Amino acid sequence: MVNNRITKERVRHHFTYGVWKYALLVVVSIFAWDLIYSMTAYRPPADKKIDVYIVQASADMEAFEAAEMPALQEAFADMEAINFYQIAMGSQDDYAVVMQFTTYIAAQQGDLFLLPYTRAQELGYEGNEGLFISLEPYIESGALDVQGIDLADGKLSDGQAGRVVCMLPADTLYGLLDYNIDPEGLVLAIPGYSGNIENAVKMMNWFVDRFSTEMPDWYAEYKKTQQEQATQGAQLF
Repeated sequence: MVNNRITKERVRHHFTYGVWKYALLVVVSIFAWDLIYSMTAYRPPADKKIDVYIVQASADMEAFEAAEMPALQEAFADMEAINFYQIAMGSQDDYAVVMQFTTYIAAQQGDLFLLPYTRAQELGYEGNEGLFISLEPYIESGALDVQGIDLADGKLSDGQAGRVVCMLPADTLYGLLDYNIDPEGLVLAIPGYSGNIENAVKMMNWFVDRFSTEMPDWYAEYKKTQQEQATQGAQLF
């Protein structure tokens, strides 16, 4: 007759050689729970959320959201979610950061981008097999108030002989300096895949209204010093 009586020795032996099974069970259970939650968690529809990507390494997004989110939630009261994401892209583009940025674009993430003009130029105009929509219809209808902003640096090639306004230059949005975002050379642009273009245009207006200010007295000297440091650094190499 088989002796199946549970003893301390048998329990000790079982846990000594079988503990990995319980550890594996815990890990699998956690993974399964996380997967189920991710698949079933509520996500706002595309027209009820705005995802804004700030493509600059120095941006203090924690301070930005703490100060600006209350006003944004009031201005966009009908939105279920307003999200800001940072892509830490600097003057010396790290390969991993560039890949991160490219992955977001490929996954069609983001309704509005604040990014360097040079990067936006590479991505191009939607009508020319690029990414960003033309802003001209919204400017002409009055939906987008450019408030005298020079749009010369907001144009992209249409693939023929002309150029289309696809970007709103952010050079005069000096209020962004409060959050370590240097507006020089930055533009606001909307990708063609956005599911909430109407509110992305509204968000553009909010940025212009909120951050358009006179150039600070110290800014010109700051840029001069920055340029000198960049030149000295280049000479070292």
